[in-house]
Amino acid sequence: MKLKKSDLIPAAAIIVFLVIIVILCAVRLSQRGRAEENLHGALEETVNTLEAETQESETDRETLDGGTEMPAPSETETEEEGDEAVSGAESLTAKNHLPAGKQKEEEKTTAQGIRTINGNDPFAGAEEVNKTNEDMLSEMTYYWERNNLEAISDLAHLGWYMKMSDSLADQDTFYYYGERNAQGQPEGLGTACYANNEYYYGEWVNGKREGVGRWIKFYMYYDDDKVSDRAYTVHMYLGEWAGDLPNGEGQEHYDLDMSQAAKEDRYIQNVIGTFRDGMYSGEMYLTTLDWRDHQEEWNGLAEEGVWSPYGAATSRREVPVCQDVSNEDNYLWITVRSNKNRGISELMP
Repeated sequence: MKLKKSDLIPAAAIIVFLVIIVILCAVRLSQRGRAEENLHGALEETVNTLEAETQESETDRETLDGGTEMPAPSETETEEEGDEAVSGAESLTAKNHLPAGKQKEEEKTTAQGIRTINGNDPFAGAEEVNKTNEDMLSEMTYYWERNNLEAISDLAHLGWYMKMSDSLADQDTFYYYGERNAQGQPEGLGTACYANNEYYYGEWVNGKREGVGRWIKFYMYYDDDKVSDRAYTVHMYLGEWAGDLPNGEGQEHYDLDMSQAAKEDRYIQNVIGTFRDGMYSGEMYLTTLDWRDHQEEWNGLAEEGVWSPYGAATSRREVPVCQDVSNEDNYLWITVRSNKNRGISELMP
């Protein structure tokens, strides 16, 4: 029996449809592969950096005169030495006086009206743009997949993105765009928006951040904010996650505006090493910037957020906890009382 031409049309349509599905699946797999490669590649670069810096610091120690145990600081320190210890103690506190969680609505207005940033309404244009949360996170995911942090920063500073983040009440809730499991929970690759202008892009398991991912917070300072240290502009963590917290190898990083830095202060710039539930735990490599924009490198050892001292405490109850890579007689100091829960405080419960 001969087939009519019209009988072949449905079969051809089905074939074309199947080809389109195969192509779309291939494109999606390719995009996910690139995104995963970007994340794992960035983490691998961090780990290589850590190994290289550790090797360099070991070489530095071998070439320096030393090898003897550091003597305990004298109880009769000079006033100048004491001042250096105080400055060092302050340097290990990544000061952030911004309130955690969502501010109360009444705190967002002043007697003059809406609080402003650089004289502007921070949510300007949000109503006119009329984008959904899914629209915005889909747009941001495009740049996450390409590791374009500059574009992500530009988006996060737009009024409609700031309003999306501002609508969240606390750190236990978030907006999500990405892959899900059969129960509808985030699983696979995905992007999330949190309160206080915080975002995450990376791997998820059973609704929690797990695998490799990057968390980033953009600091937004209101004009009437007289408390916050405005030297901080961005805070981020890239590395391994488990149980919704940094767990494993990773890097904490701050972007700093040193023109706003407090005089005589030293600021943490990078912390590379092992994290446990958001806390420093293992061999850690640090870089710092002081108020003159001078960078220094340090090595330290921590266990679940507690720094291991290099010597005894002073009469001021301060201990040396990180050693200068270039000078084994120079240390960062911290008060004994504050030597606990050291890590990424904004991510810890």
